[in-house]
Amino acid sequence: MEITPQTRIGDLLDAHPGLEDTLVAAAPAFAKLRNPVLRATVARFATLAHAAQVSGVPLPELMGILRGALGLDAEACPAAGGPVDVAEAWPDWVREDTAGLCLDATELLAQGEHPWAPIQAFLTTSAPGATVILVSDFVPAPLLDRAQARGWLAACARKGDRYGTALRRP
Repeated sequence: MEITPQTRIGDLLDAHPGLEDTLVAAAPAFAKLRNPVLRATVARFATLAHAAQVSGVPLPELMGILRGALGLDAEACPAAGGPVDVAEAWPDWVREDTAGLCLDATELLAQGEHPWAPIQAFLTTSAPGATVILVSDFVPAPLLDRAQARGWLAACARKGDRYGTALRRP
């Protein structure tokens, strides 16, 4: 398996289960992959580029660590993909006071649920302009990518030590 910025974490760990400990050693944020819900959901969509952004480990360094653990040339890393833009403030289209659904991703994941299902259900059945606000202790990069692929507006902003993600049906 080639290790690229677009390699999905779930695919990588399926092919090389021993890399879980390597990921956790690289950044404590990866310990969340031991949560079966995250492993079955987020890891299926999250790429190494997403993981690097969430963990704060530079992508070339993360890829080098993984390649080295597999006995590959740690320096031979393909070019990185672009990171998710995290703003310091919401764009003009976000109005927290009119959000139709507000969720805490950290709480949902701790309960064994993934936020994508309620977000998708709400936005696909709501009128244009419907907005969801998701709060988390990490940048939900794969969720942002999925939302944008559906044509929804998506923005992520830093909220103190947490992140707010706004999704809107156009």
